Formats: sequence, structure tokens, C-alpha cells
Amino acid sequence: MNQLDKDYNALLDDLYKQVPSDSGTGEWFAVPTPNLRQDGDKIILLNFKEICQLFRRDPSHVMKFVVRHLATAGYVDADGRLVLQGRFTDTQVYQLLERYVNFFVKCPTCGRPDTRLTKRVRVVYMVCEACGAESAVKAPQ
Repeated sequence: MNQLDKDYNALLDDLYKQVPSDSGTGEWFAVPTPNLRQDGDKIILLNFKEICQLFRRDPSHVMKFVVRHLATAGYVDADGRLVLQGRFTDTQVYQLLERYVNFFVKCPTCGRPDTRLTKRVRVVYMVCEACGAESAVKAPQ
């Protein structure tokens, strides 16, 4: 190793010491507790609109995921609430929302929720606005 390489490496080490460590890991992001109301044989997720806004996802995309995984019928009403056929607990819905976040919201590279979904040639990609990573989204089982 010549003198120029040693000087370069010393400068590089000095620069790395000045760079702040990455302390943010997305802890500020938490899946909200679902606010459910029983209405006869239906369950209404009252804060569905707010949940979708927090996730930065289209309500129809979240609804399709929930309906599919609960094996029920459902729709979004005029007030932005999710109406589901059947009886489900807060825990069931919360765990399903957590699963949605892990598949469609959190970046698989850095774990942050600052992502958006884009579709190109029949493939959906998750693009992270925090780290710049781009990954194909696989359908959850």
C-alpha cells in the first residue's frame, strides 16, 4: 500500500467518524388499533379511512387484502368505513393489518414505512422513499 492509499484511507476514516449514525428505524410508525363496531351480522371498521391514510395506500387495495384473508365479503361505505360480513375480533383485524404492513408498507431493505407501490408491466413494485430500494411485491399467502 503506497502513501497515497494510506492518506486516502485516513481521510475516509475521518469522514466516517463525522457522519451521524442512522438512529431512525421507523419506530414512530405503529399499526393503529382498529375501532370496530358490531352492527347486526356485520362489523364496521370505523377508522379504516385514517388507517389507509397512515399506510399511504389506496383503500380498495387494503380492503381486498382484508376481505381475502378473512374469507368474507366487504365494501367501503360513503364515509370511508370498511363494512365486513361476519363477526371478527379487534385482535383478528389488528393482526391482519400488521400482516398488511409487513407485506405492502414496510421496506424490506431498511424496514421504514416510507414506501409507495408502483405497477409496471403487470408487476407491482415497492419503492422506498427513505433508502431508494425497489423490490417486486409478492402476493402474500
